[in-house]
Amino acid sequence: MCLGMTGVVTGIRQDQGVLMALVDTGATEVLVACLLTCPEAGVGDTVAVHSGYVLRIIDAQEDSS
Repeated sequence: MCLGMTGVVTGIRQDQGVLMALVDTGATEVLVACLLTCPEAGVGDTVAVHSGYVLRIIDAQEDSS
């Protein structure tokens, strides 16, 4: 079973030298996800998150289909 989420990066911070994204998924809490697998993601990007890692940036055309 695979459980992933999408959300918008609202901030980026360092946690012990590792870049982490704050991702708003629309839920009540903001998700913190590692950016090692997608370091090009930035604030405002819609991203796919799985197992605590940002996997990729989702473009607007892909998200609306």
